Amino acid sequence: MDSVRLEEVDLGMEVATTGGGMLLMDEHSSSVLIMNAEFKPAVVRFPGCTQVKFGYPNDEALAGHPLYGDCSYGIYEVIGSDWFDVLQEQNRVRFPDSKWVRKRHFVIIFHESMGEFLADDIRVEGFDGEFDDMALNVIRGALASDMPSLLPHEEV
Repeated sequence: MDSVRLEEVDLGMEVATTGGGMLLMDEHSSSVLIMNAEFKPAVVRFPGCTQVKFGYPNDEALAGHPLYGDCSYGIYEVIGSDWFDVLQEQNRVRFPDSKWVRKRHFVIIFHESMGEFLADDIRVEGFDGEFDDMALNVIRGALASDMPSLLPHEEV
């Protein structure tokens, strides 16, 4: 990853400088419920998400991270990441002729945690109301999805 660089992603909102996020995911997508810089709830969605790393480090230990040490709170895309290539090589052990559609590497840096996402895209949706109401709406949407899921639920 010699030529790796970060580009801040402009989604029309800034991440709050306190707290962290709540991760919701299945095998097809990931969503992070956050508070934006105006302390209003928002959901950052990662459609076609293949893999996630979420949690450590917080902002106090971030300086020790070789890639993100100089970053401030925000949402970034990692340009030149080899994460996708590593997973594709691992998959070729069993499926030597497989070729995946390239995924993008995104990072969200919070005060108390960070998240990395290998996904097709990223988008953000603001929410008018309380954080808990937004969380319930996102969960209801996931349960009502037509996508196959590991989540057990009854058809509505």
